[in-house]
Amino acid sequence: MLKFFRKYNKWILGIGGCLLMIVFLIQPIMSAFQTDPLSIPVGTLDGGDLTRGDVMGATSELSLLRRFGLSLDRDPDEDNDNRDPLRWALILKDAQRLGLSASQREVELLQFEIGQSAADIEMIANRMNATPGYIRQTLRRWLIVQQYKELVAGQSHLSGQDRARLMRGAITNPQSFRFYEAMAYGTPRLSKPLVEHFLQDQGAQVSGEVVVIRAERFLAETPTPTEAEVQALYERFKDALPGRGEPYGFGYRVPDRVKIEYLSIPMDEARLRVKVSEADALGHYRQYPDRFGGAPATAPGGAAEAKPYEQVRDDVIEDLTSQRAFEMVEKMAKAAYGFFYEDTRGMDKQDDYRVVADASKLTSMRAVAERLESEYGLLPKVLTAGGGWVNAEALNSLPGIGQGRLADNFRVDFASFILSVKELEPSRENPLLPRRLQVGLAGSPMMGIDGSRYIFRLTDAQPTHLPDSLDAVRAQVTQDAQVLAAYKKLLAESDTWSGQAVDEGLQAIADRAETTVVPLPPTPRRVPLASGLLAAPSLPAVGQSEPFVEAFFNTANLARANGGVQDAAADAVTGGIGIDPQLSLAVYRVDSYQPLTREEYNEDANNPLLPIMIDATILAEARAENPLSLKALTHRLNYKDGREDEEEVESSDEDS
Repeated sequence: MLKFFRKYNKWILGIGGCLLMIVFLIQPIMSAFQTDPLSIPVGTLDGGDLTRGDVMGATSELSLLRRFGLSLDRDPDEDNDNRDPLRWALILKDAQRLGLSASQREVELLQFEIGQSAADIEMIANRMNATPGYIRQTLRRWLIVQQYKELVAGQSHLSGQDRARLMRGAITNPQSFRFYEAMAYGTPRLSKPLVEHFLQDQGAQVSGEVVVIRAERFLAETPTPTEAEVQALYERFKDALPGRGEPYGFGYRVPDRVKIEYLSIPMDEARLRVKVSEADALGHYRQYPDRFGGAPATAPGGAAEAKPYEQVRDDVIEDLTSQRAFEMVEKMAKAAYGFFYEDTRGMDKQDDYRVVADASKLTSMRAVAERLESEYGLLPKVLTAGGGWVNAEALNSLPGIGQGRLADNFRVDFASFILSVKELEPSRENPLLPRRLQVGLAGSPMMGIDGSRYIFRLTDAQPTHLPDSLDAVRAQVTQDAQVLAAYKKLLAESDTWSGQAVDEGLQAIADRAETTVVPLPPTPRRVPLASGLLAAPSLPAVGQSEPFVEAFFNTANLARANGGVQDAAADAVTGGIGIDPQLSLAVYRVDSYQPLTREEYNEDANNPLLPIMIDATILAEARAENPLSLKALTHRLNYKDGREDEEEVESSDEDS
């Protein structure tokens, strides 16, 4: 072989050199034909494309801004923030078209407001594997977006510092968040009737008693519904989720649901298995003196001063026990996840997810539990949620894990994580998609409120869908149709029930309906919600019912106008009104009416925050469509999601 190389050395070098030259020449040519994944368009808009890189960059920027207490205003048309990266990217595209910018001085002032020095920016950049310039550029983009809001949404001009202070304060104190937008839009001019209406709704109070008569009480007297009635009710509510169909709450659509099994590694059992010797406790005490009544040393090389060990011995043992138990369940959870991960070896991938060819060959929960017991001396519990379907709304009620959060990201709750599973067809912008949760494979470890760990696996998942047929839900539809018929009959007899209440009293009709008389404490017409909007209060037995509160107050106002509630005849303070969501008739009596006094009115009317409160509650609802909503942005920029076209092409290919 060596003789061959020596003989033909020149030929080999010549041919090898030519081959290398060809490779070097072809490489850049081939690269030119390869598509940069970040440059792939995800949609088109006036003036160009929106690329995958634009959306990914927006996701990263929003995540960084949240660290500083900055964010994008909530989309009023969306129930969640999953589309925020798309909104952010579209706003920046339009802002660039409008020529908006922010100076370096404005960025520096914003850094000062959010308490981030140059050293802080450097440290954060190192943690994120980014550059300080990228962080400052993200802050500059936030300032540009604020300018865009002032220009397009008509908000009052505020410096970047002031707007950041308002937003950070609103996020820190959720109760005041409803005032943020109102302040941003400026203070409106208010008419006296509007102020009086607003203050009376929250200041005047009415009290009395109510009897809630449920339609189910009269099912025995109601004929069985006909096939036509059952079919009509099914057609009306087949596409509504249970409890969501207006106005009665009927719904026959099957909600998102999963089948789940999971391991529970209880913290309390781990604590029982942890042993702490006296020497361990003493060493722990010396290592962390500041935990036991002491303070870290102030002088270099000085020792921390702490309470004598004998005084805090029990606290030291408790602290070390908790620490070791935490470490134990943490190691067990990681080990369990590793055992399940072994199942993925050799599995093919499709669209970044594993292909589970045979679920019967997956490692069983019981096998992993026993393996953990042999290694750690603690047998985890194996739970299956009854082995049946669990609806999305019931996920939070699962024992232990239902209130858990991702062990490596406490901001993500269990239900949100489950709803990101591939088989439930989550939104492409769902921030949990990189976790690649899928049926058959273990999900990321969860941590419970008490520190317990949970490893779960979904054995099946179905996205929300229509029932296969009426027969699949016939029993429920038939029962609902009969209850609805009883309710309509009850409403037709409302005057009769109210008349009996006038003649015999509320207790008499309560006895006849086999229910009770419920006192209604002094209540206003409207109360503020956490969102800042006003709504009818939730009352005992009645719940939150706008029609009932209106009828209750109208009766009180009429009685007051005719001489006062206290001196009114029984028929003047008694009434009945249907409560559709409960399929019930509420028969009530007004006992007292306390209007807002002149002194109270004058005091409240002079509150400097009153215009903001009215704007954040009454006027906010009457505003035109928010120009920063995704709906408004896509219309204004003529944006079209290119991925929808891809899906149509794919589906047409499959059909063909």
